[in-house]
Amino acid sequence: MIPFAEMCDRILICKDCDLHLYRRRAVCGHGSPESDLLFIGEAPGRTEEMEGSPFVGRSGKLIDSVLRDAGIGREEIYITNAVKCRPKNGASPRIGEIRKCSPYLRQEIEMVKPRIIVPMGNSALRALGLVLNQRFPKISEIAGKRIHLQGYEVVPQYHPAAILRNPKKMESFKLNFLSVSRILRELGPRSQT
Repeated sequence: MIPFAEMCDRILICKDCDLHLYRRRAVCGHGSPESDLLFIGEAPGRTEEMEGSPFVGRSGKLIDSVLRDAGIGREEIYITNAVKCRPKNGASPRIGEIRKCSPYLRQEIEMVKPRIIVPMGNSALRALGLVLNQRFPKISEIAGKRIHLQGYEVVPQYHPAAILRNPKKMESFKLNFLSVSRILRELGPRSQT
């Protein structure tokens, strides 16, 4: 298995899809490589692309807030995206782009070995589905539901950008993060084998 730094070096020069034509910089996953929690977003936004780190813009501030309310520190999680380059004009990534980036997501999951995976939004669900060879319904049908799959607890969540556009879903968004925290406590500490 390749180390995180080497994988990130590959991501930064990747030209597997057309997204590399428009990017300023690719954005690697970030966080604790021994985390129990792995969050997957859609794609880097403008701020993320400029800073080279996932979820540092408005969506990231919202995630930080709900994580804090759920008793989870940002330093305790690993966070990444379905695609590593910002799509042109900030559009949602296409399935072909998600497919080309899925080997990176697979490597991140294998390296982190999370106990809980939180795909945020439909693009993240598609990406996770490709990695785990699983077809998921739309996020609106399964947000907040706990799915045991291939040794992982998967808790799909709305993308924070969707919550910023539609604050009526904020309460369920917060409750879903509290659910993730509860599941983590329920699982208890990892066994040291």
